[in-house]
Amino acid sequence: MRALLGKEIRELVKTSRLVILPVVFVILGITGPAVIRLLPLILENAQTDGIDLTLPDFGPADAFASFLEMVRQMGMLAVILLFMGIVAGERKNGMLASLFVKPVSRSHYVFVRWTVNGAYVLASFFIGSAVALAYTFLLFASIDVGTVALVTLLYASYVLLVFSWTMFFSSLLPHPAAAGGLSLAPLFVLPALGILWGPLGDYGPYGAVAGASAAIGAVGIPAEALGSAPWFSAALNLVLGVALAAGTYLRLRRMEL
Repeated sequence: MRALLGKEIRELVKTSRLVILPVVFVILGITGPAVIRLLPLILENAQTDGIDLTLPDFGPADAFASFLEMVRQMGMLAVILLFMGIVAGERKNGMLASLFVKPVSRSHYVFVRWTVNGAYVLASFFIGSAVALAYTFLLFASIDVGTVALVTLLYASYVLLVFSWTMFFSSLLPHPAAAGGLSLAPLFVLPALGILWGPLGDYGPYGAVAGASAAIGAVGIPAEALGSAPWFSAALNLVLGVALAAGTYLRLRRMEL
């Protein structure tokens, strides 16, 4: 176990993975509030004669909501691209075969990979959230830090779920690109299913994201109080993340290396 843990940490330190994801989330943390701050000026300069565009008064909630929206789109994509080869890549280059020839159990391998890299993904997201909060204060005004913290936790459960299903699909398919392509599907399917069936949208995996967005409020829409549904969704995401890690282990038990 300690040898696997050391191997995983060394890989993070020696490869560009250590900085890629934090940098991505920091960029999103800066860009989200900055876009909202500059949008009125951009549209004002882009207006042509005879066209009158009336924009709402953007506030700090809009700035942080913009960051969350960018995380939902580009941040999740970055997680998938970075980890689509977490198992498939090591299988392809023969690393798995050499690891399991040694006295390394598949359960320890999955546990270490999921916990270390999952913690890395969450830490990167939290860093980006802190930067977004700081830029919101800088460019706009104060925002309820308690609400931001709760919303960040709700989003974090979904970020971890995205990493977990990417790891599972990486064990399911032999090629990283195929695993990455399949990992993109839930990003579109889960919100769509929530629209088609309300209870799934509230209590399903995407409910944590929808509830977090509603709690922030944006574009003149009043913020909603957090009820039990988003927290149920967040707990479900954690359970599903563990279940996907277990599914990765079961897949490795049956895999021919």
